[in-house]
Amino acid sequence: MQDKHIKALSIKQVYAERIIAGTKKIELRKRPIGMELGDLVLLYETTPDSVIKGGFIADKTISLSPSKMWNQYRQIMGVDKEFYDIYFENCEFAYGTLIHQSFSFTALSLKQIQKLCPGFVPPQATINWREDWYVPVEWLDALHKGRNELMQEERLGEQLNLLISY
Repeated sequence: MQDKHIKALSIKQVYAERIIAGTKKIELRKRPIGMELGDLVLLYETTPDSVIKGGFIADKTISLSPSKMWNQYRQIMGVDKEFYDIYFENCEFAYGTLIHQSFSFTALSLKQIQKLCPGFVPPQATINWREDWYVPVEWLDALHKGRNELMQEERLGEQLNLLISY
C-alpha cells in the first residue's frame, strides 16, 4: 500500500464540508504541514464529531504574504475576510494547499479508527498514516484515481502501484 501518500489533517467540520462540497478549493495554514502533490489528505473533523468522512487529493502548496494570498485566492478559500485577517494576524506567510479533487467517504468515528488503527491519536495539525494502520479500499481508490489524473496531466511522474487485498 502507498500509505506514505496518505495523511490525516485536523479540521473543523464546517471547512471539511466545504472542501467535500467543492466550495473550498484551498486549505490554508500558518505554517507548512507537509502535504505534497498527489497525497490523499483525510479530513479528520475535530470535536464534537471526531470523524473521518472525506478527503482530498493535494495539489501544489504555495506560500505568499497573507495579503497576496487573499488577493489571488480569495474566491476559492471558503472563508470570509474578517476570519482570514484574524487567522493570519502577525504572520509573515500564509501557506495554502490547492485541492485537486475532493471525496466523501463512509464515515469512521474516532472509536472505529482507534480500533482499526492501534496507536492512532487525533492529529494536532497533520500526521502521516502509518504503514500498519487500516486503509479502506475506498481511500485507496481515491488515491489511485487522483494520482492517475495528475499523471495524465503530466504533473506527477511517479507511478503509483497499489496492492489491494480484498
